[in-house]
Amino acid sequence: MTEDVIRKGTKSELLLQDEVFTDALQQLQDMQIFKWKTSLPDETAKREQAWLMIQVIDNLRTELKKMVDNGWIERKKLERSGKLKGI
Repeated sequence: MTEDVIRKGTKSELLLQDEVFTDALQQLQDMQIFKWKTSLPDETAKREQAWLMIQVIDNLRTELKKMVDNGWIERKKLERSGKLKGI
């Protein structure tokens, strides 16, 4: 369990540092903001969908950051206990 949390944290950190991944997320978010800004007054559904997509993108970033933090915490626990074995 602990090793899995550390592994996921490491992979999540790599994703958050990956230029292609972060650029793709930013482009998706920018596209949704553009849809929202250019929607007509009667296009409520279009604005709501754009808002929902922005929330999903933010939630993805938050979950990845949580995995990074959890991995870091587990790694520190293992280091303190002297049980860290080349993870």
